[in-house]
Amino acid sequence: MQSPSCSVVIPSYNAVAYLPAAIASIEAQAVRDIEVLVFDDGSTDGTAAWLAQAQATRPWLRIFIGGGHGPARARNFLIEKANSDLVAFLDADDVWYAGKLAPQIAFHAAHPDCSFTFTDYRHIDVAGASLGGAFEYWQPGFARGVADGFHMLDDPLSALLACNVAGTSTVVAKSQALQNANGFDEALPSAEDWDLWLRLAATGGVAFSAAVTTDYLVRPGSETANRASRIRAMQTILSRHAHKRLAPDAMRKARAQLLAVQAEEAAISGRMADALGFRLAALVRKPDRRNALEATAAALRFGGFKRTGEVAC
Repeated sequence: MQSPSCSVVIPSYNAVAYLPAAIASIEAQAVRDIEVLVFDDGSTDGTAAWLAQAQATRPWLRIFIGGGHGPARARNFLIEKANSDLVAFLDADDVWYAGKLAPQIAFHAAHPDCSFTFTDYRHIDVAGASLGGAFEYWQPGFARGVADGFHMLDDPLSALLACNVAGTSTVVAKSQALQNANGFDEALPSAEDWDLWLRLAATGGVAFSAAVTTDYLVRPGSETANRASRIRAMQTILSRHAHKRLAPDAMRKARAQLLAVQAEEAAISGRMADALGFRLAALVRKPDRRNALEATAAALRFGGFKRTGEVAC
């Protein structure tokens, strides 16, 4: 039996409101010889029933049931079950644009030394309104003025450490590279995707496209909103790369990202002086327009807090 050209893995927990759109976006791809593996992680919203019904007319859909594993372990389980040499990641509440997958599969076929590829993506809110593109927000230097198509990163570890811009739902990776890296670190409280991309980048080639191919849903209460966990994870991840040979500014920019998250957590907690201090420290390490604007806003909030004794938002 011929292996599929790509295995799409989807961890899902209480996402039945979004999962049909995710599956439909896979069906809209110009790729037919694929398999889709969904891990229902103990959902209580009818996900299992919907998946059983969907599977009846989709022989390429493989369903696995678990409970309380979390996305990292769910993805690792699906990676082990995948039958293709390539694994594409898609979260249950994200959707791909038509034509997203085929160019990545073709690029990997032409570049067997590439461990993974990723693209730009768009953040949307629960109403479907655009919150802007990831590359537009983070402004990664490697994406400036590039032509269409995929491009190999010259120093992928430094590039992705300095700018965490590889969205999980845009990534296609070699199965063997994922297994060699031991998959996602299930012990990390957050940012396990960034950690894996960095480990892959340290041992193999990485390519990107500046094309926006995916909508990433920002949901209130989602994992990315848990800033305290993200701070702990980022500190662990940065310590793992502190003594590696990197581009001169890579670690400095990475620490600026950490300081920005610390500033957000401090502001949410009402610690306006700390928030301002973190913003100024981030600006020193990465003196760009966005950090300057954030530092100015933090200074204004701190001034309002001192005058009123209340958190100024």
